[in-house]
Amino acid sequence: MASLTGNKIKDTYTSLLKVGDNAAIDSSAQALTDGAGNALGLTLTNTGIIVSTAKGTLLGTSSTGEISSTLIADNAVDATRLNVSGNGTSGQYLISDGDGSFSWQTLSAGDITGVTAGDGISGGGTTGDVTVSLASSAAGTGLSYASGVINLDSHTGDVTGTTALTIAADAVVTAKILDSNITTAKIADDNVTYAKLGAEFTTAAALSGTSVDWATATTFTKTLGANTTLTFANVSTGMQVNLVISGNYTLTLPTSVKELTNASTYDGTGENLISIVSTNGNTEQFATINKVA
Repeated sequence: MASLTGNKIKDTYTSLLKVGDNAAIDSSAQALTDGAGNALGLTLTNTGIIVSTAKGTLLGTSSTGEISSTLIADNAVDATRLNVSGNGTSGQYLISDGDGSFSWQTLSAGDITGVTAGDGISGGGTTGDVTVSLASSAAGTGLSYASGVINLDSHTGDVTGTTALTIAADAVVTAKILDSNITTAKIADDNVTYAKLGAEFTTAAALSGTSVDWATATTFTKTLGANTTLTFANVSTGMQVNLVISGNYTLTLPTSVKELTNASTYDGTGENLISIVSTNGNTEQFATINKVA
């Protein structure tokens, strides 16, 4: 430090320090200037607090109290200035320990390293928040997507659901209906058409032998070539068959058939219509015989 010995204040006052108001230094912040009144950018109190009015470099061997943020240069606080041990390793994060100290820790990355969108899906990613969404028309092989609804074009195996499922028109085949499970209540009134009736109600057949199978036709035709005795098979109560028979030979019906007394008897010289109704299965039938005029 230069000595003031032999120097006059009037010649050296610009090199001196003084407070701006030329009063005594007290506990209030006093602006420092040189002897000519030029501001130095510092304030001073009699308790030793020096404050810089602008950001800069503060040098010293020791200090106490607080340093305001205006005194700290941007990007100047490094790990050394924090209460943290070491510099950590690449990829680690500085985590608060909750007690005023910090430590370097490696955050768990989890098992998922990336999300890749498949067929019919857009989006994906390997970092940050990942969003995937269905494409507007294709949701994968056999699937289509529109207005929030996924349609299954084809599949194998059974389809199950916790709520009601919609089945496409004409998609339920016979194999999917359990035998003997279409009950009367499932059939609308007047909806069994002639085409849906069995052969025993719609078919006419030529009788080649002597056995009349009631389950195969409703009308049988035969021209006798010899005396003939007929037999019946598969007769159910309420069924009716018609026999159209000609041939001038003796015709004998089964013993279960009762011929009505007001009807004609068989006349082999022409065609005869024999109508037979079962009143008790194979056990009892009633017959009327009418000869073509």
